[in-house]
Amino acid sequence: MMKDPIKAYAPYTGNEPYLHLCFSKASGKKASALLRRLQARGVRVFFDTESGTDRNVRALMNERMLAATLTAVYLDEAFRNDPAAKSRLLACQRSGQKIVCLNTDGGDSGLSIGLHADAAEIRLPRGAQASDAEHALLHADGFSQDLIGVPIRDKRSPIKRLAAALIAAAILLSACGVLFWLLRRVIPSPPAETDTVVFSDETVRETVRSALGGGPLTEERLREITALRFSGDELPGTLSDLSLLPNLETVVLSQTAAKNASRYPELADYTVELFGGDSE
Repeated sequence: MMKDPIKAYAPYTGNEPYLHLCFSKASGKKASALLRRLQARGVRVFFDTESGTDRNVRALMNERMLAATLTAVYLDEAFRNDPAAKSRLLACQRSGQKIVCLNTDGGDSGLSIGLHADAAEIRLPRGAQASDAEHALLHADGFSQDLIGVPIRDKRSPIKRLAAALIAAAILLSACGVLFWLLRRVIPSPPAETDTVVFSDETVRETVRSALGGGPLTEERLREITALRFSGDELPGTLSDLSLLPNLETVVLSQTAAKNASRYPELADYTVELFGGDSE
């Protein structure tokens, strides 16, 4: 069974001027949001807890209700269909009490609840929040600063407040994760960079790529190479691709590979350095 949210709040029991908040028990969740804001501001608020049918308790509730300076009606469809809530309103109205009707859904506020035509009515926009209802009530005709006293802090324990904050944060993170996943599916990934310079010999191509530290082979990047080292003991089938390296000055070969250097006339255009052998 769902816990009644209104039970987290206590009605005002003192002797200073106070507000009577009249609402349907079925709207307890929405009314409790407004009640929390009012109490946090310091507004002294009485409301009928509807706890039990004891005659003395009911008499005390009615006495407190009729002694309020102002009655604010939280009007919605649940209130229109709630005989007990409408009965409390009519009792306040018969006593000559000042009435302010917060019409939260734009529905009928007259015959359906028996409200006098001269009662103040505030029509809140559809989807209005508790903050909107609070603001409207604080500026309503009949509301005075005499109704405001010491703010009441949230009675939930620090652990519960922390748990609520953590739950809210978890929901937010989860929503962000879902949004990120959806965006990744909708927004295409940028195309991977590809080679724009074509090498005819695979060995030369991968030797050049290694010299650049990987990545695509482009004309701009190839200008960075001034020396090229062939690490194997066998030279590629052709070195004609060296002409694609405009700033190449030095070709480094192993002692073994250099024995066949005479087969490659292209090397005549570069300084040839050797590695390996007894000197290393």
